[in-house]
Amino acid sequence: MQGFKIRSVIGLLATTFVAEAAAGLCAKGDNVERDVVVIGGGAAGAHAAVWLRDHGKTVALVEKQDTLGGHTSVYHDPATGTPINVGVQAWMEYKDTFDFVKRMGVSTNGSMHFASLTSKFVDFQTGKLVNGYTAPTDDVKFAALQIYLDACEKYEDMLLPGFFKFPDPAQIPEDLLMPFGQFVDKYGIAAAVPQLWQSTVQGVGNFMDVPTMYIMQASPAPMVRALLGKGAAAVPPSGNLHELFEKVEEFLGDDVQYSSQAVASTRTENDGVSVTIQSSVGDKANCTINAKRLLIAIEPTAANMAPFDLEDAERAVFAKLGYTTVYAGIVRHPSLKVGTSYGNTLPTAAPSNYTVYPLPAQVGRFDFLDMTSDMFSFTAVGKDTDTPASMRALIGKTIEEMVSTGVVDAAGAKAEVEFPAFADHGMMHSRVSAEELRGGFIQQQLGLQGKRSTWYTGAAFTSAFSTVLWEYNNVLLPDVIKGI
Repeated sequence: MQGFKIRSVIGLLATTFVAEAAAGLCAKGDNVERDVVVIGGGAAGAHAAVWLRDHGKTVALVEKQDTLGGHTSVYHDPATGTPINVGVQAWMEYKDTFDFVKRMGVSTNGSMHFASLTSKFVDFQTGKLVNGYTAPTDDVKFAALQIYLDACEKYEDMLLPGFFKFPDPAQIPEDLLMPFGQFVDKYGIAAAVPQLWQSTVQGVGNFMDVPTMYIMQASPAPMVRALLGKGAAAVPPSGNLHELFEKVEEFLGDDVQYSSQAVASTRTENDGVSVTIQSSVGDKANCTINAKRLLIAIEPTAANMAPFDLEDAERAVFAKLGYTTVYAGIVRHPSLKVGTSYGNTLPTAAPSNYTVYPLPAQVGRFDFLDMTSDMFSFTAVGKDTDTPASMRALIGKTIEEMVSTGVVDAAGAKAEVEFPAFADHGMMHSRVSAEELRGGFIQQQLGLQGKRSTWYTGAAFTSAFSTVLWEYNNVLLPDVIKGI
């Protein structure tokens, strides 16, 4: 990188004090007894812990960060105090799941903020404008989105809130198995794809080659209904989505062990589980949680599952899942022009080819945050080998390329690239091939539920949208607590 420096100004802001967070469960002694131990305090795990408490069960929640909420993070602009959501942007209406938000005393009566920006379509590889590219008009885009929604709703019960009603391999509809690019051609919905890309599916990576069912999870019916004005996209009046998890933190109190991870476990079929956890702060104290059930609410990657004494059958299922790494946050650089949105666009997309997109590692876009004076949101998608450092470097190089071509102001060429907020969402959008689906992967995955007193929630078993995860828990958790 020529002449560019990268400076991370501040990380995502936590709502709990680290000193207090380090206490939690382990302050109760070396051994803690609970009905259920939940690993992961994101949208799924935090909701599950509240549900379990509401249903009379004792719970231990282990979270590696110093706050709950997972991909729901907020940055407060120090100049104005304005909360800016980094990651989750709204709660999409789905069945009765807004009841959870209201149960925690948080209003859903706020309105999402939409900025009117000047769009520039840029090949981020070269920094050059993609001349002649024209985005779909609203009427064409919304018509295509409606066709996509009709298809999503046709198969919705098979995919949401989970795979509870997923058909046997021989009965899987071909629409769900075909690559999404083929599905787009079949239904003539190319004009909907730029909106889906901008909203969520860029996170899937090479999404046009992925089985369509996984696109219908990444951009599910609740999201598309919201885009079409047929469902709500709710936020609190403050706009701060993390308010919900602040209330959850208050409710759960010392039942949460923050800044901690599982490091070892013993799981049995009939005698429950023991999970040893270790704090990453303070004296790094260990304690063991003995529970009747284990609920895993994190992505079942090899690294995440290492402490859980996997059997060969479990390991074989999880090894089939592919992921991409997803990053989001806020960037500041004086060359970026206020009031502008820069979208990563391939030259072959001009003038109106809406089916070609850059592949990871790539920066998806920079959008000016008009409630600030000089900050831009960004999204980026990496390969398995990428790290926060490599993605920061890629973002800096992308801006450098736009400076070199004059797409952005050269006056700030030697300025530092600042990251007021940088969220590493880790491995996301788990998926397998159509061949694996035809071979019974979903049935193998579902067959893990309840084995060795262990259950699973989270995006690998459903969609990553908060409200869908909550409904998934509403269906799953009654089985988790049977007999205890």
